[in-house]
Amino acid sequence: MKKTLLVILAVLCGLSAMAQDEKAIKTRRPKYVNLGYVLQQDVTLETGEVLKPEFGATLNRGRTYYLHKRPIGKFLSFGIDATWIDLNYAMYKPHKFMTYDETSLHQAEIAMQVGPSITLTPAKRLQLHLYGRFAPTFALRYVDKKVGGNYASMFVAGGNLSFGFFGVGVEYRKGPKMGYKEFGGGKLKGVIDNIIGG
Repeated sequence: MKKTLLVILAVLCGLSAMAQDEKAIKTRRPKYVNLGYVLQQDVTLETGEVLKPEFGATLNRGRTYYLHKRPIGKFLSFGIDATWIDLNYAMYKPHKFMTYDETSLHQAEIAMQVGPSITLTPAKRLQLHLYGRFAPTFALRYVDKKVGGNYASMFVAGGNLSFGFFGVGVEYRKGPKMGYKEFGGGKLKGVIDNIIGG
């Protein structure tokens, strides 16, 4: 009888430990959707007019592919992030004191991202996610009724702290200087080459 109770107790303890490990796995959220506000750099036109970003938004969706089944020490995970869709939009307006002409500029970027990440899960629903990614990006600009675009290789670094499904984060993007080519040929006039991203 005692042996039977000991075996049952051992099995229950084993099941409890497995359930705790499964909970640790479930607290890692592999899929992510991020909505954000964008702070872009000022854009200088060839006329010397400076356009300031008035509004910007971003949306991206992806997944973290963890490199190991269970978190190391039940809280540390390494993975590869794959952001399948990354959309970025910014609208620029001139400084009011610089011109009477209402020149406006719209910039949109579409990209994918891939890179390493570290996820820390110190508590049940609390998660810190740090990452660095390579982001091949196609950027579009609309200015003076003309549309131009070009490709750029961007690098993204950032992190977010989340509790459950809600969190806050910060992200920095760095890219090369580039000229926007007008669709139909030629360089998009009026815009000095600048670094895309913010």
